[in-house]
Amino acid sequence: MHSCRAVERDIRVPGDLPQPPAATFGTWNVFAGLVRDATYEEDGSMNPASRLHETQGTPEPPRNPGGSGVVMGDSTRKRYSVSGSQQNQRERHSDDELPIAFVGTYPPQRCGIATFTRDLSDAVISANEKVRATVLAMTDAGSTYEHAERVRFEIRQGVRGDYLRAADFVNYSDTRIVSVQHEYGVFGGKDGAYVLDFLDELRKPSIATLHTVLDRPTASQRLIVQKMSERCECLVVMSHLAIDLLEKSYDISPERTRLIPHGIPDMRADERDLNKAKFGVTGRRVLLTFGLLSPSKGIEVVIRALPKLVAEFPDLIYLVVGATHPEIVRRVGEEYRLSLKREVESLGLRDHVVFRDQFVDNDELRSYLQAADIYLTPYWNEEQITSGTLAYAMGSGAAPVSTPYWYAKELLAEGRGHLFGFGDVDGLCDALRSLVKDPMEMEKSQRSAYAFARQMIWPKVGEDYVDLIQLALREAVVPEAPALLTRSIPELRLDHLVRMTDDTGLLQHAAFSVPDRRFGYCVDDNARGLLAALLAQRVIGLGETRQLITTYLSYLHHSQCEDGDFRNFMDFRRNLDREPGSEDCVGRALWALGLAVELAPDEGHRLLAKRMFDRSMTLPLTFGPRGSALAILGLDTYLRSDRDNKLALETMESLAAGLIRRFDEEADETWRWFEPDLAYKNAVLPLALFTFSKRTGDKTALRVARDSLAFLEEICFTGEHLQLVGNAGWHVRGGVPSIVDEQPIDASAFVLAFGAAYDSTGDLRYMARMRQSFEWFLGANRLGLSLYDFSTAGCHDGLELSGVNENQGAESLVSFLIALLAMLGLASDELGSEQAETDAARTD
Repeated sequence: MHSCRAVERDIRVPGDLPQPPAATFGTWNVFAGLVRDATYEEDGSMNPASRLHETQGTPEPPRNPGGSGVVMGDSTRKRYSVSGSQQNQRERHSDDELPIAFVGTYPPQRCGIATFTRDLSDAVISANEKVRATVLAMTDAGSTYEHAERVRFEIRQGVRGDYLRAADFVNYSDTRIVSVQHEYGVFGGKDGAYVLDFLDELRKPSIATLHTVLDRPTASQRLIVQKMSERCECLVVMSHLAIDLLEKSYDISPERTRLIPHGIPDMRADERDLNKAKFGVTGRRVLLTFGLLSPSKGIEVVIRALPKLVAEFPDLIYLVVGATHPEIVRRVGEEYRLSLKREVESLGLRDHVVFRDQFVDNDELRSYLQAADIYLTPYWNEEQITSGTLAYAMGSGAAPVSTPYWYAKELLAEGRGHLFGFGDVDGLCDALRSLVKDPMEMEKSQRSAYAFARQMIWPKVGEDYVDLIQLALREAVVPEAPALLTRSIPELRLDHLVRMTDDTGLLQHAAFSVPDRRFGYCVDDNARGLLAALLAQRVIGLGETRQLITTYLSYLHHSQCEDGDFRNFMDFRRNLDREPGSEDCVGRALWALGLAVELAPDEGHRLLAKRMFDRSMTLPLTFGPRGSALAILGLDTYLRSDRDNKLALETMESLAAGLIRRFDEEADETWRWFEPDLAYKNAVLPLALFTFSKRTGDKTALRVARDSLAFLEEICFTGEHLQLVGNAGWHVRGGVPSIVDEQPIDASAFVLAFGAAYDSTGDLRYMARMRQSFEWFLGANRLGLSLYDFSTAGCHDGLELSGVNENQGAESLVSFLIALLAMLGLASDELGSEQAETDAARTD
């Protein structure tokens, strides 16, 4: 490994910097509030949106049914594919040019990474006239952007194939190096693992800027960053602490990192009075906080400190600038902002606190910054490794006051600002009082912050990146193409699900690919549909899923009885069957409702789902094995939103104990199973016990889960492909497994079970089996036939003796979708794939 530290520029106060005139100011682009200053950022992960396409500011082309990317250039559209001739035909750069591709979000998207990507690309262009910048922009759910000409590709966050096609586009362009902006919530896959697909396929050198470095990463987070370090020439970080954390928590040598500070605009520090006049606060001392509003910002701490201060300094005014974080709005609306306003009123601070509830453009943001005397970051989260807001404020000449999160402690060391404890109202009062009552102290703090920040202005940061890029190009070793690519996961498409759904619910059956109305609806399928739609909204957003979620939840609501039981079947004329549903029906409904309590798109949906779940909890849940397993999955999802619900946890424990008891009573050395036969969706039983063990730490449940899944693996895998127990005869103890009519619902259960096993144990062999189970849908099966229909986005109803069942009903479709969504959520089925595939043939 080469070193990229040789040209590191230390962050320090230059001795020859001119001292700025005494003045006052405060805050950068409001979108930059996303730079890891709230735990909500990860919950508000950006979802994929419009089609991968090259654009010159033109609208998105129509969807390509085959799922391939579409290139758009000027007014001419054509299919995009990679070929040798394309490489010869590409535009060649001259020796005097330095084409660089930047990967990240990009304006007009409203987030800090988008602003950073634009400002960084501008800065390197300004730093070196040879640079020619292009951007591959990540896109969010349901949005169409009028991007600048610099954006040549859009990558849908949750569509894995887009990352490969984007890499191909770069490979066959004249780009010499790629700069990736890495932040949680930007890239798709679990913990953003899809970025590795892009880097694996890339045949050009790359560097990656890490906007967040975690002190205690999960196993997958750690592995992803390690793999990025292996694939990139260098990792760029913005603080010394980030280098230490990468060495301590990720085992990444400091020689693989480079410190370049967060860039900021070049602002004057002597126009405070002029900018105060713009906002009607002339003659007042201005405190400022800006960024996307969320509870982690700690604004209430400042509000509670103000009564004592304004009694002593009545000219103080506190400006809170920025819209509420979109994820907070989605989950709870403006509850936090309204609570702050109520507190302002109750404390009599109406004349001293002003909320600016909107996004502001760059020019207006600069004006706010340059109007502030003191800038405040009263954040609650200690483990924040960067803060663009604090860097911007220092660059404007405001005196910084902050809680001691990691980045603030580093930036404000050596007297460059004032720190106070998390939630410490009295400590904040003291810090502000020391500045406000002593103009000399205020001026000293402002000068010190401004002088330090001069080395962070974009022209200097742009030069640093150009130096690093040129070093990386000199030392780069272009990776070889992989011998084999196993990435065969289709794009998520809901075409057939929409086709099978009317305003009542999801129809049970199809005649070929056409909905068959004769058989009506059932709770089983609508519960499965609700599960799939809820999971899909995290990948493709609410645009395609909101109405489906509403329809399926409404069907379940209509089918539930007053005692919490369900009437499973309804004919096409909307007549409900009078017979109560099966145990599986109730268990599956609980699973869907539990997930709806957590993930439904608005409070009304979540409250209804919770009421329905609680009503069913009054039933005597004395289920058989599969009903118990499904109910355990529902209780687990429910407990994610109501962790302290003792009834739910006790019920879950009772059902799990029942499964373990059945296993102990039935299993022996040759038949390690819960029943005397293997029937349908067998793998849901170990899935439930893996889930229970993960929540409770129950080692017995983990042992039984592993043992029973290993038994299924012995029966149902021949080599590297899955061969399910057919439902025409099943597999009776001592007999031979049926191979007639293998069912998609069984394959889907295997995908989920192996995924849960991997999640519980970290054993890469389970990851390989999960992938092989999913590939049953795509032709890795007994007949070598694909059950997934790429033309309709439906799934055939089964694998018969010599062919596929031609019908594409709801159960098969939703089973496929749930399995696909599980694969899309996997950390990365390529991580450690060599080891996983080697181990897959072994037995424990």
